[in-house]
Amino acid sequence: MHQLGFPRLSALATGLAVAILVSGGGGVQASAQIVSVLYAGSLVTPMEGPIKSALGERGIDFQGESGGSKELTNLILGGVRSPDVFIGVNPELIAELGDRVASATTFAGTSLGVAWAPDSKHAALFDAVAAGTTPLRHALETPGLRIGRTDPQLDPKGAYTVQGVTIWLGRDGERQLLGDDENPSQIFPEEDLLARVDTGQADVGFFYRTEAIARHYRFVPLPGDAALTNRITYTLAIMKAAPHPDAARAFGAFILTGAGRAILEKAGLTYLSSGHPSE
Repeated sequence: MHQLGFPRLSALATGLAVAILVSGGGGVQASAQIVSVLYAGSLVTPMEGPIKSALGERGIDFQGESGGSKELTNLILGGVRSPDVFIGVNPELIAELGDRVASATTFAGTSLGVAWAPDSKHAALFDAVAAGTTPLRHALETPGLRIGRTDPQLDPKGAYTVQGVTIWLGRDGERQLLGDDENPSQIFPEEDLLARVDTGQADVGFFYRTEAIARHYRFVPLPGDAALTNRITYTLAIMKAAPHPDAARAFGAFILTGAGRAILEKAGLTYLSSGHPSE
C-alpha cells in the first residue's frame, strides 16, 4: 500500500473538491457530493458533530457508520459494506483488506486510560485518582463499581484494554480486575459504551484519550507503557472500489492536511509528524 498521493488527482471536479474541502471554500460550495465512511467508534463524537457539519457547509453529504474496527473490517471483507473510506484503529486490520485498499495512511495516535463523566456517582473518587491522591487500581476495585469496556474480539480498544491492564497489573491482576476477556458484565458494543457512561449504566470505562476529550469526560491514562501510546494509531484507507472516488480522495485530504485535521486534533488525536504508509 502507498501513502495517499493527492497530486495524482487529475479530474477537474476532484481538484475543485479538494480545494474547497481543504481551504474552507471561501464561501463557495461545490455541488452536493456523497462520501461514505466507515470509522472506528472512538471517533463518533467528532465525526457525527463538527466533521459532518464542516463537510455539510462545503456541500459534502457525509454518510458515516461507526463500529469496532475489527467488526467493520469483517463487514468489508464479507461484502456487506462497500465504503469510500475506512478509518480504523490498528494498521494490521487495514492490511487484512489487501487489494481492496487503493491507498492507506497511518496518520494519528492516542493513549488508553480510564474515563468518567463529571456527574458520575463515583466522580469524586476518580477525581482523586486524577489528582494523584488515590491509586487507580484501588479506585477500580471499589465494590459495586460498574466498569465498561469493549469486546476484544470485535474492537481493537477491547483488545488493547486487556493488553494494557496486563502490562500494568500482570496476568493475574488483569483477571482479578476484568474477569474473563469477554466478561458480559463489563462489555458493551463500541458504539454504545459512551452512552452507557452518560446514562450511568457504567460508572467508568476504558477509553482512548480521544473519546474522553471529545465527550468532555475526565481521563487518566493507564500507568507508563500500559497506556500503549506508541501502539494505538488511526489509519485512513481509501477503498479501491469506492463508489464515490473523487469525494473519497477529497475527504482524505480534508482529514490528513485540511480543516478536518484541526477538528480531530481538538478532539484529542495526536497527529504523527508525517503520516506514513501502512504496510
